[in-house]
Amino acid sequence: MSAATSNKSKLIYITAVAIRLAVFSFPSVSNALVERVELSTPVTSFKRLTEGVYLYNNNVPPYDGGAFHQASIFRHISISPLLLCLFSFIMALPANTIPVLYCALDVIIAYTLSRITQLKQQADSSKPVLQVEQGRSPIQPTTVAALYLFNPLTILSCISKSTLIFTNLSIAMALLSALKQKPQASMFWAALASYLSFYPAMLIPALLLILKSPKSLVVFAGSLMSLFVFSRLFIGSWDFIQATYGIIIFLSDLTPNVGMFWYFFIEIFDQFRSFFMVVFQFHTFIFAAPICIKLKNQPIFAITILCGIMAIFKSYPSASDAAFYLGLVPIHDELFKYCRYGFLVSNLFLYASALAPIFWHLWIYAGSGNANFFYAITLVYNLGQVLLLIDIVYAALRREYDIKHPESIE
Repeated sequence: MSAATSNKSKLIYITAVAIRLAVFSFPSVSNALVERVELSTPVTSFKRLTEGVYLYNNNVPPYDGGAFHQASIFRHISISPLLLCLFSFIMALPANTIPVLYCALDVIIAYTLSRITQLKQQADSSKPVLQVEQGRSPIQPTTVAALYLFNPLTILSCISKSTLIFTNLSIAMALLSALKQKPQASMFWAALASYLSFYPAMLIPALLLILKSPKSLVVFAGSLMSLFVFSRLFIGSWDFIQATYGIIIFLSDLTPNVGMFWYFFIEIFDQFRSFFMVVFQFHTFIFAAPICIKLKNQPIFAITILCGIMAIFKSYPSASDAAFYLGLVPIHDELFKYCRYGFLVSNLFLYASALAPIFWHLWIYAGSGNANFFYAITLVYNLGQVLLLIDIVYAALRREYDIKHPESIE
């Protein structure tokens, strides 16, 4: 890395941290973002995390339904025990420790994305390319880091202190470790991501395509079991399983979010709930096999697509999910010339970002709207994500076809 590039990287990271700390310095703004349903969900809310830590520190079982879930002053704690353990220590430190921690995690994720970009470009250097791509300068790793750090969704997610940042970090580290051919580290990070959010388990087949070692599954299973055992020792019971993964799978908390589950299951008759719950959850995971089969020669791209699918179809998605996979998309800059819906997708994201807070206010505070207002704009937001995934998948398949059949170009 040249001195100029190194200085540019330092400037990017310092500026990104400065922006975040500047916003953190306004408690009214940061406290308002913590409450936003677009940024915090029942399973990633920092407020629920602090409630769980408070209960644990006062010797009240945080996942005990009898002692806690019936109380009206607190809500369901669905945060993983490992995070309760971590924050029970962090919250005893000075108040500015948490903002600094979240800023540091964002910087680490950005640096990890830049390293992933470097390794991908090194691997692609030995692959065939189109004639028009010869001599093309690929995207700079520092640019990928900057696109992640200065994405408004990333900044807002950091300020909201969503616990999803730990999952995003684990996924990024799992991918980087796999590209470095470190199966044990990769599977540990994948197990940690799955432990924290459940859905990252669908990334395992794509990671195995990189590692080329099915035996790594043993490491994944062992790491996941160790995390569960540690949680059991920390909490003193297995109640956390129902309180965390039970809520994710069975959607027992219908707090509105930017996903498509909550409104549907509010309206559906109870006798059909179990059937559609299976259908919705199965629909999320069913994409893993065909994507890994079709994109077996592009496992990094397969992981990007699967992260996008998680951001759309998981039971409790938030803007943090979108921020992470949007940070992965620029890694595949060779596909951009094939994309067809860039203008439309950009407008859908802007349209949803502007109107979601307005429709929420009309529904909850002004009383001049209803749930249909907010749900309609979340559908627009998810339509933008679906079109983006369709567009980049088309671009990848079309480029692959053109490389194999150069005579068909134009």
